[in-house]
Amino acid sequence: MSLSSIDFKTIIIFSAIFFVLFVIAEIGYRVLKLNVGYTRKFVHVCTGIIVMSFPFYFKTPLDLILICTSFFIVLTVSKRVGLMPSINAINRKSRGSTLYPVVVVICYLIQYWLGKYIYFFVPILILALADPMAEFAGRKWKYKPYSIFNNSKTISGSIGFFIIALIISAIGMFYFGNVNPAIMILCAIVIGILTTIGEAVSFKGYDNLVIPLCAVLGLYLFGV
Repeated sequence: MSLSSIDFKTIIIFSAIFFVLFVIAEIGYRVLKLNVGYTRKFVHVCTGIIVMSFPFYFKTPLDLILICTSFFIVLTVSKRVGLMPSINAINRKSRGSTLYPVVVVICYLIQYWLGKYIYFFVPILILALADPMAEFAGRKWKYKPYSIFNNSKTISGSIGFFIIALIISAIGMFYFGNVNPAIMILCAIVIGILTTIGEAVSFKGYDNLVIPLCAVLGLYLFGV
């Protein structure tokens, strides 16, 4: 594949969109004095929603790999030199931000090879929405705290995650899966369970990798 086949226009447009997103987060953190937890989740959710359109605009893997690689480098460097505190100013070691572009590439390649958008839609949207819901529900209700690998979680957080993952999986299969209702419900439950377990056992930001891969596994097991 030659350089002439690379869609630089689309890459530049999406890069500009993400730049604006990061600027908004920095304004929220530096000017409005928002807690990094809020700005970080804002970027997390918005990024997930934006990348949902990637398969429709990036027609070849190389285009997507280029933009994701560039953001991986930017996020890695910014973390090392102390830039972008709206994302990086957390009091724990986390590789979540740098793993995000990695898992986007993985899910894109899977859906590209299989020709099934659901393998991108379900994993990425669960990561974008269910993960923040787990944190919100865990902090708001704090029901039945538990710890795995010294990683503190709550039953309320896990229930919140499971419900959102279940809904997203069912919607994804309804619109993109072409499966009968019984398989759809069963597969959605399994994906909900797998991703909830994945979120519970992950630490240091590896949930950004584990959660989508658990969703992919669930879809693959049921031949969706």
